[in-house]
Amino acid sequence: MASLTRELLRKRSEHNECMISTMEEISLHQEELTSIDPCLGLSCRHLKILLLQNNIIPRMENLHHLKDLEYLNLALNNVSKIEGLDRCEFLNKLDLTINFIDVDTLEESIDNLIDRSHLKDLYMMGNPAEQDWKGFKSYVVARLPQLNQLDGTEIKRGERIAAQQQLPALVSELRLLAKKRAEKRVVEEAEKLAEKTLKAEKALKKASKAAAIKAGKVVVEDVTSDSESEEELTGHTPEVREEIYREMAEQKAEKDAREKENQPKWRGEPEFLAEQKSSITKAREREEKGSIRQCNEGKWSFKFSESLPPGSVTLTVSVQKHLSSSLIDVDCHPHYISVVIKSKVLRLHLPAEVISNLAKASRSRTTGELVVTIPKVNAKENMVAIRAAKKEEERKKKEEEARKIIRNREREGRKIGTKIAELQGTVKIAGLVKKRDGGVGVDAVDLGMKEIKSTRTNILKEEEEESEEEEEED
Repeated sequence: MASLTRELLRKRSEHNECMISTMEEISLHQEELTSIDPCLGLSCRHLKILLLQNNIIPRMENLHHLKDLEYLNLALNNVSKIEGLDRCEFLNKLDLTINFIDVDTLEESIDNLIDRSHLKDLYMMGNPAEQDWKGFKSYVVARLPQLNQLDGTEIKRGERIAAQQQLPALVSELRLLAKKRAEKRVVEEAEKLAEKTLKAEKALKKASKAAAIKAGKVVVEDVTSDSESEEELTGHTPEVREEIYREMAEQKAEKDAREKENQPKWRGEPEFLAEQKSSITKAREREEKGSIRQCNEGKWSFKFSESLPPGSVTLTVSVQKHLSSSLIDVDCHPHYISVVIKSKVLRLHLPAEVISNLAKASRSRTTGELVVTIPKVNAKENMVAIRAAKKEEERKKKEEEARKIIRNREREGRKIGTKIAELQGTVKIAGLVKKRDGGVGVDAVDLGMKEIKSTRTNILKEEEEESEEEEEED
């Protein structure tokens, strides 16, 4: 169950840009509030509409700062008496639906509303006084002449006159009912106390029984006692509503705790540092025992270089640019190097024997790479392999350049071939020069082409005939 705080007010003031001092309307329904705290009146002095329905507020209090209040909704709460509205001069509408205003507090409640001259709309449906007493409506109408509506129903002039005539009798009847209700309340309080004591005894017996069963003792159950599995009938009382809300709050808290436990836990630098320290300790203990095995737990990208600077071994490891250097630990030995990066071990054999106490580690400011430079014991060690590697690298570069040249030439050749193919074939000149300028028209060109083709066909026929005659003569 919650209390009314400035944080809750600010949370509910989003419609007013989270400005609680100038807010004129606020909705605080279904917040499991147990009281109206003073911070409401001190922080929100200009409220005109206050919605507090569906909570478990037992008293109307701390409302004296809300002088501009026009509408107050306290439906579905535990209010047993109307009070605390002395300074709310402009109160126009009051909703107390389904509360606990009984006949023994009704007269005092109505007395506190008489001076509210602007009150026009009152809701009291579902209260014990309204349900148990038939004269409730007439009594309220007669005592509050400023009302226009009661429980959503308009008050007619005839009803008001009849209520005024019945008022003396209604007052006497109400006071008699209030006296009986007060006596009954005393009896109910005694019964509640006895019931509470009985429940405590049952709970104690149940606990002792569970302890005995746990200890392995034989427990004899009382068959004549009421079965604990039977459901108890509950009434509509403030205590029952408080118990229901308390159970709901406990269930909600358990659910929130489960969800919070199932969520991934946030880890910051202190947690990572503790984990890093533990991983470093384990790695160093393993290495001291002589278990030197290459591993790359973090799948880090790395490379060795022996060319620059000359006579040294350089290890470059690609790590995240923004990774804190406090999460990197480097341990160099003559024949191997061990690096712990964010609790992940990178252990590698070195290509040559090195002077471990002269090792230098640094990080690139642009990429964040870890660079470890270690001088060799013998600066000329692996020189043949280094020269061979250089030559191989130069050869690969030359081959790559040659491939690029060949690809460029092939690309240029294909372009030239495409252009030549486009230039091949006959060129049409018809229509290039207009007829009026001495050019040849399209029709004339077509006719000329037909004549050329027919002439060429005749020549070919004549040549074929001459060749046939020569063959016959032979």
